[in-house]
Amino acid sequence: MAVMAKDMADDRQRGQGAGGGAVLDRLVDTYPGPALIVGQGIRVVEANEDARVLVVALRAGHPGLIDLIERARHGNAGRKAEILLEQRYLFEVSAMPIGAAVLLMGRDVTEERLVLLRQTEAVERFADIIACSPDFCFETDRDGRFLFCAPDLMFGYRTARLVGRQALDLLDPEWLAGRPDPFVADQPVQDAEIWLVGDDGTRISAQLSARPVVDEAGHVVGLRGVVRDASAARARETALTLALDRERLRGAVVAAMRGEGGPERAIRVAAEASLATLHGAGVIVLARDEAGAMLPILHLGAVPAAAIAAVTADVAAICAQGQVVGRVETRPVGDHSALIAIAAESGLPIGALVLLRQGQSPWQGVQAGILGTVADQLGFALGIRDRVAQLQRQSRIDVLTGLMNRRAFEADMPGLLRRAGRDGAGGALLLIDLDEFKPLNDRYGHAVGDQVLQGLGRYFTEGLRPGDSAARLGGDEFAIWLPGLGGAAAFERAALLHDLPDRLEREFRLPDFGLGMSIGIGILAAGSDETLDRLMARTDAALYRAKAGGRNRAELAAPEERRP
Repeated sequence: MAVMAKDMADDRQRGQGAGGGAVLDRLVDTYPGPALIVGQGIRVVEANEDARVLVVALRAGHPGLIDLIERARHGNAGRKAEILLEQRYLFEVSAMPIGAAVLLMGRDVTEERLVLLRQTEAVERFADIIACSPDFCFETDRDGRFLFCAPDLMFGYRTARLVGRQALDLLDPEWLAGRPDPFVADQPVQDAEIWLVGDDGTRISAQLSARPVVDEAGHVVGLRGVVRDASAARARETALTLALDRERLRGAVVAAMRGEGGPERAIRVAAEASLATLHGAGVIVLARDEAGAMLPILHLGAVPAAAIAAVTADVAAICAQGQVVGRVETRPVGDHSALIAIAAESGLPIGALVLLRQGQSPWQGVQAGILGTVADQLGFALGIRDRVAQLQRQSRIDVLTGLMNRRAFEADMPGLLRRAGRDGAGGALLLIDLDEFKPLNDRYGHAVGDQVLQGLGRYFTEGLRPGDSAARLGGDEFAIWLPGLGGAAAFERAALLHDLPDRLEREFRLPDFGLGMSIGIGILAAGSDETLDRLMARTDAALYRAKAGGRNRAELAAPEERRP
């Protein structure tokens, strides 16, 4: 009540600011009954203490009050209506338009009507009033059988045919299991949730409000009350909840995308939020790899290994069917039930968001809708993830030869050297310079020179073992890292490389041009902690000696200088 009083005080200040006069304020304050002024819409501008019950009903959207206000607002004269509140209070309310506002003055006529009902044919009059009600009105005997029902048609039943039947026949047996019969009660019931079964078998959400009927001796002899169809309200509430959950999850994924974590963080947020909101036991995220296969990239919660494999196969089967945009399916996965939402980008599958739960109970449409919405955002995040990965790969590759570029070489080699030293295997670094390459460019043109470099890159790649690395450092300069090789094995590899210039001349029809290859060999000793800069300096000096010594030869770098 304190909150309502504050709200009316705020409304009163706004109403008077909009032109409410002091005369009307005094009239409302001194009126011996409920009185209030309603401004635009149903905003209460002024109200006295007796009007609280009308204010509460108006703010709750009482249709009778709203209709009365609208008729007065759009008419040329005052209007009057009887307003029933809380199924027990009856007010005679007059409405008078005053400019853009409406003055409501009420009179509690509950007692008058009760007296009238006692003096007349109470049952008939009550039935006439109830017949106009949108709610199901009833009276039962002490055993829960209907004595009276109105209006004529409710929940698909002709209510005249319900008289004499057990009221619990209308209840949903699944809901009723383990519960007492709500139509047999010795205490008042207010807005109790019940589930009915309509005449066509439809389950109906409803609210029951009832009072015990007591005889002159004070014994409960029945129940009288109303049942209100809450299906529409529940549907609106469900739709609102769905919309709010969708927007909240969509906003969480978008916010994560814009944050520091980027797409990887957004993917995790999509999984975590879906798991929490939809009450799953586990969640799996799959993404398309470079070859187009769907592979799991993340799983959270209770996810058995067998379920991951089964879900991966199910996702592949769904994607193979085509038309994946907005696709959400349920699949049994062992003793789990999976809800699978396909993530798409540009109409093509790019991933999937899969929710698991124990048992085979069906997923609800609301849950499928929410997961589908999150999958839409997941597709966006996975698309960005792919493009970022592609850009990262491109930034590391020499476009002409397909080998690593200098940037990637310098980024990877420190880690490779530390691993070789830690493992005790050592390794060999080969720095390679193509002899007579500039004269070739001058004679045949850069297009032929580019072809020669491409061929060299191809030959290098074909000769690499697992773990070997090759890079183009720039121009006609290359580097090859060979982990685990010592000096003798490195010279054998260099001898094989010296055959490549002849192969290039034959391939590109450059007879006897004189291409050669100078190679510097630097050995990283087992257990060494030598840095890349020092190893490169030693190996580069060896390459310089090879070129100075006649070219097309290999030279071994001086041993590493051990520092005390």
